[in-house]
Amino acid sequence: MFSLMANCCNWLKRWREPARKVTLVMVGLDNAGKTATVRGIQGDNPQDVAPTVGFSKVDLKQGKFEVTIFDLGGGKRIRGIWKNYYSESHGVVFVVDSSDVQRIQETRETMAEVLQHPRIAGKPVLVLANKQDQEGALAEADIIENLSLEKLVNENKCLCQIEPCSAVLGYGKKLDKSIKKGLNWLLSNIAKDYEAITERVQKDTAEQRAQEEQDKKERAERVRQIREERSEESSLQQFKKVLFARMFI
Repeated sequence: MFSLMANCCNWLKRWREPARKVTLVMVGLDNAGKTATVRGIQGDNPQDVAPTVGFSKVDLKQGKFEVTIFDLGGGKRIRGIWKNYYSESHGVVFVVDSSDVQRIQETRETMAEVLQHPRIAGKPVLVLANKQDQEGALAEADIIENLSLEKLVNENKCLCQIEPCSAVLGYGKKLDKSIKKGLNWLLSNIAKDYEAITERVQKDTAEQRAQEEQDKKERAERVRQIREERSEESSLQQFKKVLFARMFI
């Protein structure tokens, strides 16, 4: 009887717990299938997805989690913005095009840059080996080897899970089971260390905002100085014109 009451109290306590807010960044090379994956998780048809320019933001509910996913564009010119989202992320989803063997080296280098960043290192990482439905797609073991994945995650102390999947083959309740499994793994591991990760997120976010504010002030000061210099130069030129004109009066 006492055990039953204790179990009921524990269940009631968990039920009353507020939903945990989690932010994830989804990265990977262009055309890896990031947006199709997000759409599928969201319950939308992942077919005929246009390339992401910049980023898109998706909010969804996953069990006891309120999840925000930043789907970041993967083109070379866009990847520079990724670091702006690292500080507020609890974890990373890195999507790999398993069928694009020609760019596997570029994928490895890009992944290394992400995991080595001080605001990502140590956070859990889900690797989705996408496009397994394509002919010639690399198997899980080959992807691990080609990406030097074990070495990368060990060096940067990141918990990691790799899931071979096909984002375009289903969505919502018919979403690829590997994507569901991977997302559940990621959220579960964030939950295990939620307080510490959230504290780190808050600290990194505050530092980034302070740095952005400082950069903004420095830019404003440079603009002010340039305007002053131009104003002084303009005044000097005007003075010279007046002086030159008086010489001929």
